[in-house]
Amino acid sequence: MRLPELRMTSATRTVFGLLGGVLILIALAVLVTSLRSPQPDSLPVGGAVTPTPTPTAIALAPTALDPAVSAIQQGDVRSQTFVAASNLSNTKTTAVGYRVFSGDVKPAAFASVVAQTFGVAGTPVSGDNNSYVVSNGADKPEVTVYSDPLVRWHYSDQRLIAGKPVDEDQAKKIAKTLLAPLGVPVESAEWEVAKDQNRVVVRAWLVLKGLRTELGWTVVIAPDGEVVWADGFAASLVAVPGYPVLGAADSLKRALKPGWEFAGPAAWTGSGATATLAVPGPVPTVAGRPVLVAGVQKLVVVKAELGLAQFWQPDGSLLILPSYIVTTDDDEKWTVLGVGNAYVSTRDLVPASDQAGRAITLG
Repeated sequence: MRLPELRMTSATRTVFGLLGGVLILIALAVLVTSLRSPQPDSLPVGGAVTPTPTPTAIALAPTALDPAVSAIQQGDVRSQTFVAASNLSNTKTTAVGYRVFSGDVKPAAFASVVAQTFGVAGTPVSGDNNSYVVSNGADKPEVTVYSDPLVRWHYSDQRLIAGKPVDEDQAKKIAKTLLAPLGVPVESAEWEVAKDQNRVVVRAWLVLKGLRTELGWTVVIAPDGEVVWADGFAASLVAVPGYPVLGAADSLKRALKPGWEFAGPAAWTGSGATATLAVPGPVPTVAGRPVLVAGVQKLVVVKAELGLAQFWQPDGSLLILPSYIVTTDDDEKWTVLGVGNAYVSTRDLVPASDQAGRAITLG
């Protein structure tokens, strides 16, 4: 049985044609609208995009970070970089360094000498931290000498004495009289005198080639002229000639390599820049994101002269080595290690507890 044939009249075909055209126009309109819709600035997780509210005083107040977010401490966004001037000297040479040498100094015997100098009677006995102590009992004056590379020592008298401080010249004279018999080079030392309430603090700094070292002796004098504290060291510095020295430009270049920060540049002395430095210009943005602006101070090394710098050793001793005293274009002075690579040994740091012996801490 044949199915009846469906026939469409011309009117019917016209209606369907118009309807199809309308549907196509609607679909195109929806597509164009979706393509022209503005994209949101951000897509919140798990929710629809909502209009950004108008900022208010409350909305602008800072909010605490989520506890799950780690915050780093704010730092100063600036740094320094050093470059050598084109005419900076770069001539290799040799020079003298110095090392600590205790020689024939025996800590126990030296404790007796210091005790006699400061009027403390008694026999040296073993104390804490590998030391020898001379004392007449608790709260009495005592002398302590340490068995370390510098053979450090101190004298202590815990009395509190009222009255006016002694004259500074008199205090310096007292210090010289006490220190000279202990081997202190009182005539070549650099002296520094200061008041601490009603006491006078006298310091004598060891000087090498006109440069003051960190090694020195201290005497604290009470109002009655009595010494209530003194400290120093008994080891000497022995010259070590013949250190090969790099040129100034090469020394600076080496010091600026990663891992060579210990070689400098280290601040020394000088007038320095008098003006406060600021970072110029506005904060730019890239693709709508703020850019971190960091100020970099470019210091040009314009002068270098061979001098000395001191370096503490792992065993608590001290090396004073040929180094350059360089001057930057802001009139600041810095030290840069100059000795050749063969005389520098680097080691990876390890926890102090892994060391066989206790590390020596210098005050």
